[in-house]
Amino acid sequence: MSQSDKKDLRQGIRVTGIVQGVGFRPLVSVLADRYELSGFVYNDAQGVYIEVQGPAMELAHFSRDLQEGVPQGGRIDSWKVKDLVTVANETTFIIKASPNQKQGQVFLSADTAPCKDCLKELLDPHNRRYGYAFINCTHCGPRYTLIEATPYDRARTSMKVFPMCQPCQAEYDDIHSRRYHAEPNACPDCGPHYSLYSPQQELLLDKEGEAFAEARRQIAKGQIVALKGIGGYHLICDARNEKAVQRLRKRKRRPDKPLALMVKSLELVRQIAQISPKEEALLQSPKRPIVLLPWKMDSVVKVAREAVAPQNHQVGLMLPYAPVHYVLLPEEAVWVMTSGNPSGFPVIYEDEEAFRELASIADVFLTHNRRIVSPVDDSVTALVEDKPYLYRRSRGYVPLSIGVPIKGKKTWPTLLAMGGDLKNAFAMNRDKQVLLGPHIGDLQNQAMNDMLRQSIRRYQNLFQLKPKKVLVDAHPAYFSSQLGRELAKAWQVPCIEVQHHQAHAASVIAEYGLQGKVLGLVMDGTGYGPDGTIWGSEWLLCQDGDYERLAHLSYTPLPGGEEAVRQPWRQAAYYLQTIYGDTWPAPYVAWRNTLPKQANLLLQALAHGMKFPLACGAGRLFDAAGCLLGLGNVHSFDGQVAMALEELAYGSRGGIWPYTIEENELPVSALIKPLIVGRVKGLSRDFLAASFHQTLARMLADKTVQLCQVKGIKQVVLSGGVFQNRLLLESLVSLLRIKDLQVYIPHQAPVNDGGLALGQLYIGQMK
Repeated sequence: MSQSDKKDLRQGIRVTGIVQGVGFRPLVSVLADRYELSGFVYNDAQGVYIEVQGPAMELAHFSRDLQEGVPQGGRIDSWKVKDLVTVANETTFIIKASPNQKQGQVFLSADTAPCKDCLKELLDPHNRRYGYAFINCTHCGPRYTLIEATPYDRARTSMKVFPMCQPCQAEYDDIHSRRYHAEPNACPDCGPHYSLYSPQQELLLDKEGEAFAEARRQIAKGQIVALKGIGGYHLICDARNEKAVQRLRKRKRRPDKPLALMVKSLELVRQIAQISPKEEALLQSPKRPIVLLPWKMDSVVKVAREAVAPQNHQVGLMLPYAPVHYVLLPEEAVWVMTSGNPSGFPVIYEDEEAFRELASIADVFLTHNRRIVSPVDDSVTALVEDKPYLYRRSRGYVPLSIGVPIKGKKTWPTLLAMGGDLKNAFAMNRDKQVLLGPHIGDLQNQAMNDMLRQSIRRYQNLFQLKPKKVLVDAHPAYFSSQLGRELAKAWQVPCIEVQHHQAHAASVIAEYGLQGKVLGLVMDGTGYGPDGTIWGSEWLLCQDGDYERLAHLSYTPLPGGEEAVRQPWRQAAYYLQTIYGDTWPAPYVAWRNTLPKQANLLLQALAHGMKFPLACGAGRLFDAAGCLLGLGNVHSFDGQVAMALEELAYGSRGGIWPYTIEENELPVSALIKPLIVGRVKGLSRDFLAASFHQTLARMLADKTVQLCQVKGIKQVVLSGGVFQNRLLLESLVSLLRIKDLQVYIPHQAPVNDGGLALGQLYIGQMK
């Protein structure tokens, strides 16, 4: 080693990315101690700043190990080293308090499930944290839900009201401890705790162990428990008890939509559902999402399946993701674990509101005294092409940013994209890192609208973002668009309208950083078309933020406008009236007698040629087909009849009906007429449902290939809510790849309207 290698040097290192709340500073300190370096590290408004001093060789090893050993959940976006002239007279390395600066401009990690070490302590009767429902360390635990501001320090979290006891403080200060500078560090002696209350806020049990035991007894008796968790309240009941599940449905006003289940172990999951090794890995990942899995038909575990997920071959399962779940959940229990809110309202996370809104639903309340700063709902996923396929992106994913890998572009200004009115999630960005907001839900009432306003303010303040433009859906009646215009006016910045289905396609283009010509195939419900019609099945030629509509499904009237979206029988009646006039075949005469009284007026209007809005939405096509097969006349939740159609087709071979490909549209009559005729002939409904799926997949594939050949395109993106139907999606992807096309589906953002904001933001940048 040369003399220059032995001589002490001093470097200043600026690190940005997800480097706060992931144990990055403790790692810096541990590595500095390993290489006998001196200096300091602290969080600040930009990320992490390090000054480190020692021999050149040790400094190089330190930098290498730090960049290669980023903690779980962390991410380094930039690493800038500056050689400092002054060499300090110091012998130790310390973690300094954050400077007294303005709010930080940093990225944050998401809440994660307990790590193996914390679980081991949690379940060890000899450990001082045995059974402690708030156990955490630098590697795991809550982050986003308790951070008030950045830089990330305990004083800026909801843990600030819980001073650490001497043993916890000693762990916090010990460089060799797993809790070295773990900001939420606590134990039963100094941290938050659970208590049991009546719906009238009467304290029933304040000792945590007794409160947990009584909550378990209540659930075993068939009662409903409201549990305050990490990101909000859940409603819990025994999934083996059909009466308890139906009682929960009635009280929550959620008659049909599937409910998620939580079990304690992977072994129990395997007994309930069919699961692959990669699905097991997703289920056990630190994000701990709900994963959609097929029921195991010969399971010995008795669950009230039809009450939990009516007429559905899949069930949403999750493993415990908070310490309280491990403490509370019995080994062989199967519990319904659904969002703590009346159906159609945002997840409840504040205690006062919980007692006000859930008193008529829950029999007892198991709640804690740590304030939830930001609510998050559970994320919902499936596995497609061996990767997570998102239906809802929230807990475990929020506020992790999505990097848009666009090359050769200048720095992106900060924009706000408002998303849509269904499955709303907004987005903001810092340069090419897009911060997709938490799942809000359907903006159908004031409470949901207020949650959107609040969440946008939260992101602005937490990440110190000042949007230069606002992007909104082109639909003039969307609340999200109206709010976006209101905010743009208040901030005195431009507001740009983006066509709904262009945003769908752009969300996938942004995720993969695709350049050049891309064909976007968007199969969706209804979206505002610039030509005055209702779009929803588009082939879009996309390039550099612009688009050209090349083709679509054929238009049909939408009898009753928006009412037809909620009541599929209206469009089904239109098809029957068009094909048969007033003389319907026998199976449908009986069906007509089940329709509401206004059906006769509607049929008369159709017979006299009354004009209705024209629509080509693929979602409406699925609704009508499902209704014509007797799967439901109205929706109690979005997509209910279409889901039932996919369910009916699952496992059936089906066939291919004859069809033709027109120049700029695909005739839906090729799908609807043979389905109706087959029903009249008495063909099995599952065969007809499968044939519908297979024929549509072939039609979509043929038109896509044709357009790609004509336009010289190799890249195809698939998006839109209809592609939540994995039967259609996987068939179509297979057909397109056979033709040597590059097919892209979303994995970073939801395929449904929850991904719209990412596409809107991308288009705003391209413009």
